Amino acid sequence: MNEFRYVIGVTGEIQQGLSFWGNKIREYVDTYYEVNRENARNTDFYRCISKTREITNNLLEKEDLFRSVIDDQNLLAAVCIIQETSILIDEELIDCLEIESLTNSPWNTIEYPQLERRKGAATSLVEGIILESRNEGLPSILKLIPIPDARKFYQDIGFVETDVSGDMILTYNAASMFLLDLEQKRNSTTFD
Repeated sequence: MNEFRYVIGVTGEIQQGLSFWGNKIREYVDTYYEVNRENARNTDFYRCISKTREITNNLLEKEDLFRSVIDDQNLLAAVCIIQETSILIDEELIDCLEIESLTNSPWNTIEYPQLERRKGAATSLVEGIILESRNEGLPSILKLIPIPDARKFYQDIGFVETDVSGDMILTYNAASMFLLDLEQKRNSTTFD
């Protein structure tokens, strides 16, 4: 399994990473999409472009809400914004953390193989958010509204749909199972 370092907030390293993402996005658009990002529409890479723009636009306003992971090459691998909110479950309002705009790096979303690609960045980011929320006494439930193409990824982690609004949540118990599964995978790869 690839290893990632969890980062809270916006540091100089994160700002440099986002700048590098912007350069790579331009390079990939020029190389693979005939200098027109619209040619990438309906791809994971196009969604990465949109989310990267949204994240960059919120950089200063929400810098303490940023969460990210850095890979073994010291490259920004995935980033998101979190915020405390509430969700209605069984007619009870429950505090939770909402994950917004989670995206992998451009090289992890483009269809074409890249040397920088590392699997597991988004998974590691969700893991870091769970561990942080538990260590800091933050709400134990995670909420998000995924794009349709990402639903399976979140279901594999243990998120479930709450209702017709498109919300998905990860309960405390499901998060515990997810963390245990990751620990077992890490232990099995160290002994192989």
